[in-house]
Amino acid sequence: MSRRKIGGGGHSEVALPITPMLDMAFQLLFFFIATFNPADLEGQMDLSLPSEADKQALDANDVNPNMPSEKVLEPEFPSELTVKVRTQLDGRHDGEISALFVQSLNAKEEAISGSDEPSLLKGLKEYLIQKRATLDSEKKEAIKVQGDGKLKIKAIIQVMDVCRGAEFTRVSFVPPEDFGK
Repeated sequence: MSRRKIGGGGHSEVALPITPMLDMAFQLLFFFIATFNPADLEGQMDLSLPSEADKQALDANDVNPNMPSEKVLEPEFPSELTVKVRTQLDGRHDGEISALFVQSLNAKEEAISGSDEPSLLKGLKEYLIQKRATLDSEKKEAIKVQGDGKLKIKAIIQVMDVCRGAEFTRVSFVPPEDFGK
């Protein structure tokens, strides 16, 4: 490891081979890059909010379903249209948009046609632009979005973006129909 010159001085020179170290560093770097597996950006968690009767119980056995709840009225934003976003739980497309409906105040519900998510969203935008032209001037800015309880947040945001693209400036949410069940 150490070399001494023949003939004089007591200097020892150590030679470090840098090429094999660089080769090993690049091999390790390649290994970590090749085996890196990032986690999905969005996962689905099976969560639901407690019902009104459950909120004050400390134990599940203490829940009284017959107890009247103190309802706090939330502000109601006037809008004539509600976009209903449906999902199917088939094991493959869980939480994604499977159907879109637009319900007006007179309870008339119209289905948006489309075979996949992009065509559904495009059809929704076209429908909302046409429908917005027929609305009263007071309610032209507001629309409500109601999604299923198992719908992914990504899908709700996509529908919100479509509503804003159709020039609705006030987008509010409606609780899912299966809320509290």
